[in-house]
Order: sequence, then C-alpha cells, then structure tokens
Amino acid sequence: MQNIKYNCEVEGVSGIKHRFDIIINDSSKYLALNVMLNPSDTDILSFYIKCFDAKVKNAVLITSKLPEDSKKLLKCTSSKIFAIELDED
Repeated sequence: MQNIKYNCEVEGVSGIKHRFDIIINDSSKYLALNVMLNPSDTDILSFYIKCFDAKVKNAVLITSKLPEDSKKLLKCTSSKIFAIELDED
C-alpha cells in the first residue's frame, strides 16, 4: 500500500533526519519530490546527499533553473534523480 506524506522527514543512515516536500513510499521504497526555485549548485548537491543518506533511489526535483554543473552531477549519479525545469515565461 502506498503512502503519500507532505513535508516529511526521513531518517538517513547517518541518523540525520532529512526533510522532503513529498514522499511516496511503499514499504522500504521511496520516491521523493522537492521543489526549489533558483537553486545553487550547493542546493542541488545537498539534495543529492540527503537522497543518498536517506537511501532514496528515485527522486524528482522541480526547479525554475538548474545550474549547468548540477546537470552534470545528476547525470552521473547511480540514483535516479530527475530534474524538471519550469518554463520561465
């Protein structure tokens, strides 16, 4: 059975609790969704690290503009983190 939780905390392997905008989970599998407006490379790296620590293998990041270096980072990860850039018009 799937659960949908908003503004949810997931405890990582490190013991740190990470907050995600939306978590959809089915037993031990998670799909995380976060929204970031004008994120920096540091914001994207932080999102990647919290997904890694929380063992979130599938994530969707909705953003207004994704920095070029961050696009490269997300393409070379083993996790499935998809970034969706919103049209600025």
